[in-house]
Amino acid sequence: MGRIGLILLVIWILGAYIKAPEILGLSKENPKVKTARCIQILFLIVILGRELSPVLGLDELFSNEINDKIIIGINAIVIMYFGNLLPKIQIYKNMETTNPWAIGDEKVWRKATKIFAYLSFLIAISMFVLSFYFDSAIVVQICQFIWFAIPLLYLLIHYNKKFKGIKTR
Repeated sequence: MGRIGLILLVIWILGAYIKAPEILGLSKENPKVKTARCIQILFLIVILGRELSPVLGLDELFSNEINDKIIIGINAIVIMYFGNLLPKIQIYKNMETTNPWAIGDEKVWRKATKIFAYLSFLIAISMFVLSFYFDSAIVVQICQFIWFAIPLLYLLIHYNKKFKGIKTR
């Protein structure tokens, strides 16, 4: 990521952090706002850590293989953390989601976030274990794809059943 992109990303995250109550339509003291802000700060720390670790020479402390396993472990922890937090976030109607298949009801959102949460632990653990047997880069890509694809696929199937079924009747 270029320096300008990094600066714009940091500004955007900080702006979203400040305006989180307005974006979510809730008060500052609401636990869902605090959860959203916690996610934003964690994302900011991960992005800045990834960009600053080569500058500070942290990538030269251990061998490349050990660094690779450390990165996989951190990635697995982040996946578990986000998987734990997602069910606490309010339904996406206040998040300005524009995908037509992401429009639904609270029940579907809760079920999709539960799927996401359960998958997070399973995928994080399997990603860490599989990285010892297969190429780490490929394992991370496949696990992250599955992590997002299965809940989104569930929402898409629900959309097709609910809204496409209405048009055919």
